[in-house]
Amino acid sequence: MCLVKSRSLVCASSKTYLLAVEEGCLGRVAEWLERAGKVTARYGPLVKGVYKDAIITLLEPDKVQVILQFSKLSIEEIEEEIKKL
Repeated sequence: MCLVKSRSLVCASSKTYLLAVEEGCLGRVAEWLERAGKVTARYGPLVKGVYKDAIITLLEPDKVQVILQFSKLSIEEIEEEIKKL
């Protein structure tokens, strides 16, 4: 199980959230994004992708950025998916 340590709203207009996960979980989150969504780019410690209609960026060692501006998902649904890993 991955633990989401904190959640903060970065930008209300674009519904951008920053999740802090426990260290060591980001690899599992990247694997989940490859399986359940689509990885669109990798730049060293940065992984960008799409899960359903949410834009997700992973930044090592422990940050997950989620943009829900055009998404039907909620941040709680994304958190639940991460917690299952």
